[in-house]
Amino acid sequence: MLNHHAPGPSQEQLSLLIGQIYQGSFEDVSWKETLELLREYLDAKFVTLSLVAKTTLRQEATINVGPIAFDEFVLYENEYQKYRPNVETQLGHVYTINDWLSLNRSEFGKFNELLEIGDINHYMGAWVCSLENIDCFIRVMRARDADPFVREEANLISLVAPHFARALEIRSRLAQTEIVNQIYADAMDRLAVGGIVLDENGKILVMNAIAADLMKRRDGIAMVNGMVHAVSTQDDRGLQSLIRTALSGEADATEPGKAQPQALSIARASGARDLGLVINRIRLGNKVGDRWRSGVTIFIRDPENGVRTDPLILKQLFGFTQAESALATQLAKGESLDEAAAELNIRYNTARAHLRSMFAKTGVTRQAELVRILVNGVAPLGCFDQAS
Repeated sequence: MLNHHAPGPSQEQLSLLIGQIYQGSFEDVSWKETLELLREYLDAKFVTLSLVAKTTLRQEATINVGPIAFDEFVLYENEYQKYRPNVETQLGHVYTINDWLSLNRSEFGKFNELLEIGDINHYMGAWVCSLENIDCFIRVMRARDADPFVREEANLISLVAPHFARALEIRSRLAQTEIVNQIYADAMDRLAVGGIVLDENGKILVMNAIAADLMKRRDGIAMVNGMVHAVSTQDDRGLQSLIRTALSGEADATEPGKAQPQALSIARASGARDLGLVINRIRLGNKVGDRWRSGVTIFIRDPENGVRTDPLILKQLFGFTQAESALATQLAKGESLDEAAAELNIRYNTARAHLRSMFAKTGVTRQAELVRILVNGVAPLGCFDQAS
């Protein structure tokens, strides 16, 4: 039975704790700072947060704060889970070690020994929330010479439990969004497409590695004061006009972001072939009041930076030999058979023999069809390195 003893945290401390719970959704090691605050407020030796997946294997991720090295904690945690009392807990109910051990203390001798090894005598825990795919548990432990937990401290755990549930849901949604974004970004990199997103003021919000490299080289386009500009004054007038047009378009509440894309060629001082840009208005986030926030996407293709193909992927897809894969890679860059043979230092007749073999393996009869398969198929998506 918990007694009433010490007052809970102040309103300021409670506000800080709840804010940190939500901030924990964005941290690399989620809720580490939150657990440190709980440890401070509850004068605890250890505070542990366990996230248990609702799968057959019951895989568990555990975050711990306290004066113990990580390796030692992992060993201790394994032993703890092995010998902990197997009693039923209720969602939202805060329990103490006495709630467990009073059932039949003699049955849990090994568990008692484990607590003594960790210099723990006072224990409080809760099944704080249960989501679709995960359960969340908190354990708070005090040293043997510390005071027992009191009712106000158990109430604090009950109070923050719903906030942990919401923060976990936020974290789950963020993780899903990050996965989708990573898929899109990875595909664009592999297909050698530069991507830039501008906010409603024309400022760059984000861009991928290919776009950033083009900006850095300042060969055609560059970043000036956080905005995209063409290096050529004439081209820049056209680019800024298209960006303004895209930003000024009235957002369609039923189909936002459906404005007609506009295209532009950007000349380059290096003499390389022009960059191709496609500019389009998009919706940014959710509505603000009764309006959508509008931004702009700019997709960039550099004709000098073609897609690449991985010989292993070509072998798996079509059964190409190493020599055939090497020739296919050159042809996918837009080279003629003569140019590819010279690049690979092989005779033209040898290249023709490889080409005939590739025709047979892919079911095509013309070089143009083969190149289309290589460029438009999945082969470029298997090449992790960016095109050079």
